[in-house]
Amino acid sequence: MRTFRVSRWIKVAAAALFAVVTAAACGSSGSGTSASGPVNKVHAGWPTTIVLGEVGQENATALTQSLAPMQKLLQAKMGVKLTVVTGTSYASMIEAQQAGKAQLIEYGPFSYVIALNKGLKIENVGIPIDAPNTDGGYFSQAVVNPKLTPQITTLKDFAGKKTCFSDPASTSGYLYPSYGLLSVGISPTTGVTPVFAGSDSTAPLEVAKGSCQVGFTNNLSLPVIFTQNHIPKSDIKIVWTSPEIPGSPLAASDSLPASFRSALESILLKDANSPYYAAHGYCSSVTACTTLTAQYGFAKPSVANYSQITTICKVTKSPSCKIS
Repeated sequence: MRTFRVSRWIKVAAAALFAVVTAAACGSSGSGTSASGPVNKVHAGWPTTIVLGEVGQENATALTQSLAPMQKLLQAKMGVKLTVVTGTSYASMIEAQQAGKAQLIEYGPFSYVIALNKGLKIENVGIPIDAPNTDGGYFSQAVVNPKLTPQITTLKDFAGKKTCFSDPASTSGYLYPSYGLLSVGISPTTGVTPVFAGSDSTAPLEVAKGSCQVGFTNNLSLPVIFTQNHIPKSDIKIVWTSPEIPGSPLAASDSLPASFRSALESILLKDANSPYYAAHGYCSSVTACTTLTAQYGFAKPSVANYSQITTICKVTKSPSCKIS
């Protein structure tokens, strides 16, 4: 199998790993102890604590609250405490999982492919979805502030503009935008002035403020800036939407026992959803649970086809997916 050569930013970003650390207040641990350490009471061969890595989460309190139902579920069903860490980039998350500092990572499709081809032994155990019977697919979107730059109405108008991307390993914040720009004859590296804002929520914020003339986000992250950052909807105009992107995977390290990974996938698909959370009092209603967690539940890993990521890599020749 050919492997991706991940650019030097992977190593640099590792120094910025774990900007924020949060943990759930989950009551009793569900674990006993032995001379060798804690013992999982659900399954003696399972860990008692695992670490989930998230990228670009600026509000630690909001992140903790959004993950609380899943933390309670895993404590009750698997006897495991879920500790959450955040990093400044997907590069730092790849490094964290490679070094054994995080066993679960919420990747984007692009960073997941990079991680696989970098040799990480990981397994997709579920794809977050925002409605029942969906596949988790989403879209990259190009945005402008029509009040500041009313003359920019299409991707072709991005030429020469200060452009906010999110992260070099972001699917919706860099790879698909690069594909879109190239389709209208604009180089994403030399045809614009690129700026990496850090996340798909930060990029449109910078556009709204005028720090970037144009930028890229996705249809799931964009609503956050209206609700959490109180940016008027009139400050953002969508001028391009990408082809559909396959759903983002929750990837479990093979350092976790196979039986644990199998049980985790089963629980995520069956129970980690808004109706279950509401029925068990983790939040007040299905709607409230969906709002709190920013998703409805999980879809089967098999619904996503990541081969198109490799195809788009070949078209864009993105530095983040050069093949050695």
